[in-house]
Amino acid sequence: MSELNAGRGRRSRSFYVWVVVGLLVTAGLVYYALSSSSDTAGPLRGPRGMMGATKVPVHVSTVQQGLIDQTVNAIATVKPLQTVAVRGQVDGVLERIYFNDGQRVKAGELLAEIDPRTYQVQLDQARGQLAQNQAQLKGAQQELQRHRILFQQNSISRQSLETKETAVQQLQAQIKSNQAEVARAQVQLDRTRITAPLEGRLGLRKLDQGNLVSAGNTDGIVLITQIDPIGVEFSLPQNQLSRLLEAMRQSESPLRVTLIDSKGHILSDKGRLQALDNQIDINTGTLKVKAEFENADETLFANQFVNARVFLGQDQGLLIPSHEVQRGAVGTYVYTLDAEDKVHIQVVELGTANLEQTLVTSGLQEGDRVVVEGTDRLREGSQVEVMNQDGQAVEKPVQADAAGTAQNPPTGEGRRPRPASE
Repeated sequence: MSELNAGRGRRSRSFYVWVVVGLLVTAGLVYYALSSSSDTAGPLRGPRGMMGATKVPVHVSTVQQGLIDQTVNAIATVKPLQTVAVRGQVDGVLERIYFNDGQRVKAGELLAEIDPRTYQVQLDQARGQLAQNQAQLKGAQQELQRHRILFQQNSISRQSLETKETAVQQLQAQIKSNQAEVARAQVQLDRTRITAPLEGRLGLRKLDQGNLVSAGNTDGIVLITQIDPIGVEFSLPQNQLSRLLEAMRQSESPLRVTLIDSKGHILSDKGRLQALDNQIDINTGTLKVKAEFENADETLFANQFVNARVFLGQDQGLLIPSHEVQRGAVGTYVYTLDAEDKVHIQVVELGTANLEQTLVTSGLQEGDRVVVEGTDRLREGSQVEVMNQDGQAVEKPVQADAAGTAQNPPTGEGRRPRPASE
């Protein structure tokens, strides 16, 4: 029994030894495979890989002197200088329409006509009454003349003469009333012809031919809007008013205004500041401002929302692209490069700024290089490779081998460039 147990113990120990040897061999193979793949696949990741990382490619721009516009910006609404609802001023059937929807018209152009027959009858009646009274006046004046002769001959009393004079005066007053009635009837008849009160563009008509037009209808027949020139209204915060007023005092002409759409495209740069409201809105702390724009091409539409930019003047100084400016715990800063293309964090103070450029008041000097693109991977002291400077690609020098001959760029893995003779 003892010999049997001893044999079993030796076989058990041999089994464990082989298991340990197998694990060691497996671990060695895994290590060898990982080491080989990392050597051929590329740089390592993690701390070891970072130590051997390549230079960060960046684009840079040079700090230069220049002029930058001083502006104030606001959200604006296009407001027509004049808008009129064309309505009938007399009652009647809309007999004819002479315009098309959306048509551009001139002042005085005929738009529609109301049935004029009723008002023509009233005018004829007033003219007839006027003619009757004029005939009576003529007879009364002749009779008055005879009574004056008879009075000079002492044939009639003064009272009879005065009675005739009073009759003539009454008829003269009646004729003036008749003339006014004729004029009123003529105005009513003229109002049956509806004309454009101003030059502009018509909207969509609200009444069709054949409808009954009423002078009390507030909707009207069509809306006409002046489109050239056209107005723009916006509000500015009260803390910007001092700059605006100072610029208005120093400028000999109205301040220039530009309109920009939501995508940043310029809609019109032909605007001029016209007027300021006379009081600040106590609810919003803003002041309404009005500008006027040429709109011959009809780029601007009534009630359109736009971005207004008022130009107050210009500042001169060191300029950098606005998107170069970074913000963090240290304040506003930029990434600059030294002569060895190493990155340094430079705190700056800013002045006037717009969407494209920013004025730097301190922290930079003319000629400094500032990183434009590739800032997300930069740290203090990072080594970079300048790929583009001031919008121009930077040419890289051709590398030479140990013998001093220029090396051709690789044409593919495991291939050599073919000689020209082949």
